[in-house]
Amino acid sequence: MTRKRRGQQAEAPGQDSFLDIVANLVGILIILVIVIGVNAKDVMLEAAPAAAADVERPDLAALAAEADAARDAANAVEADLLELEAKIKRQDIEIDYRKRERDKVQMLVAQAEQAIAERRDALAEEAQQRFDLQRAVLAARDELTTIQVSTQAVQNSAAPVTVIEHLPTPMAKTVFGKELHFRLANGKLAFVPWDQLVERLKAEAQEKVHRLKEQPELTETFGPVGGFWLQYTLQRVEYRRPTSMGIATQRSVELDRFILIPEDEQMGEPLEEALQPGSNFESLLARHQPEATTITVWTYPDSFDEFRQLKRILFQRKYLTASRPLSDDTPIGGSPRGTRSSAQ
Repeated sequence: MTRKRRGQQAEAPGQDSFLDIVANLVGILIILVIVIGVNAKDVMLEAAPAAAADVERPDLAALAAEADAARDAANAVEADLLELEAKIKRQDIEIDYRKRERDKVQMLVAQAEQAIAERRDALAEEAQQRFDLQRAVLAARDELTTIQVSTQAVQNSAAPVTVIEHLPTPMAKTVFGKELHFRLANGKLAFVPWDQLVERLKAEAQEKVHRLKEQPELTETFGPVGGFWLQYTLQRVEYRRPTSMGIATQRSVELDRFILIPEDEQMGEPLEEALQPGSNFESLLARHQPEATTITVWTYPDSFDEFRQLKRILFQRKYLTASRPLSDDTPIGGSPRGTRSSAQ
């Protein structure tokens, strides 16, 4: 027991030295760590401003440019707002000025009307009548001036007067004798073979009647005859008549209408040539006596002057003349519902 304690006492100083060395090493390490940490912090603090400067300088320039642009835009908007506000103020001033003018005019009108009414009421009955007459005279003078101006304008723009010659012809009478038909268009006179066309129409109609058993209406054309085509329309009709046995139905075929279509719109002789000896017109007249012949002239608007000349010459030769005026788009034609020519 005594040896063991001595041994433990002999080893005790050695352990304390080892612990001292360990403690010293730990302290040195702690000091080194603290020194390194301080140095690293100093290095980071020195590097941070430079890095921040490198990073922040471009951003500051961009931000400055954006700030300038935003400031300019804000200034422009503010200027527009100021200008708009100034316009609104000017408009308000103008409206207020016009309103005052309108009120002033209305006031003057009302005052004038009131003054007129008061003046008229103040006049005696005779003066009132004189006042009314003066106003009527002034109104009549104004109306007369207007009429004179209008009359002067009409006279200045009026077309020259055309004198229409009047022929002292006898009273018109229906034609039942021989009738010669002529077409007067474009200043040219053309003979219309009326009788030949009518005879041909009768024959053609007889040949086509059977076709109306299958259809209610039929339109056909034939020619030319004497320079004209004839287009006609036949129709199937029914007549109902009361009889002692009841209603009787009668069916027949009738001519509805016919028209003449010239082969050439410029056909015929100019009127001056037609009135010369040896012309077709003169040859036809020579074969017919004036007392038994009526000349029917289908006349278009462009040849009314030529018709008056022709009528005068026929009157001098004792021929009766019947006029059939037509519009520009109306062909020569007839129907059972038409009228006979009236000659003069």
